[in-house]
Amino acid sequence: MQGITGPVQKFANIFYKQFRYPNENAYLMQQNLELLQAKESMFIVSEDTVYSVFSGEKKNMRRMYDITTAHVVFNTINKTNNYIIIDKGKKDGIVPDMAVLSPQGVAGVVSDVSENFSTVISLLNPNALVSAKIIPINQIGTVVWMDPDPSVAQVIAIPQHLMVAVGDSVVTSGYSEVFPKDILIGTIIEKYDNPNNTFLTIKIKLATDFRNLNHVFLISNLYKPELDSLKSKFKNE
Repeated sequence: MQGITGPVQKFANIFYKQFRYPNENAYLMQQNLELLQAKESMFIVSEDTVYSVFSGEKKNMRRMYDITTAHVVFNTINKTNNYIIIDKGKKDGIVPDMAVLSPQGVAGVVSDVSENFSTVISLLNPNALVSAKIIPINQIGTVVWMDPDPSVAQVIAIPQHLMVAVGDSVVTSGYSEVFPKDILIGTIIEKYDNPNNTFLTIKIKLATDFRNLNHVFLISNLYKPELDSLKSKFKNE
């Protein structure tokens, strides 16, 4: 019976997938969306009352980020200040300062919103400064695009005495209300001492392929208004 049920089950799985997601890209996006929604960095986690059968720890988890998807309808990669336009707007609940991710990693931040569309400041824009962390040393720096190559950016403000290695991962630090922590930005491909200051020059290969950017995830921090209210009290200090 195994010789018969195996192919039948495989066909049923393929039929079900094609019935729900006739477009292969839509199926992959749905899979990526579900994985992203399940990441622990999408929650506020405290060691409390909910027992996790996976980790054996007691955790209380509250969702911190909401996620939706969009299609890219316009994208520049060869300008000084690059930007992206997506097919979601006010009517879809999109607002400025939402994080934008590709299936591979960080892509940008929503800047302006119309009824049906939104513009995104691409990571390939010197104004898109992203608070970052180098793994495994956990040093905080800032990722900025300074290179004409749309696949390369730099990490700045990393002291020269730190042990940074080619191949180290660079992820979001979580020290902003825009990006969740531990979202991949890129991988270090080059690093050297800068004779003009005490910081390393670090180049990274960006995780997002901006030459082939078709679908994105939009991340909304559900606690952003509360955090902004608290932060505003320190503006003049």
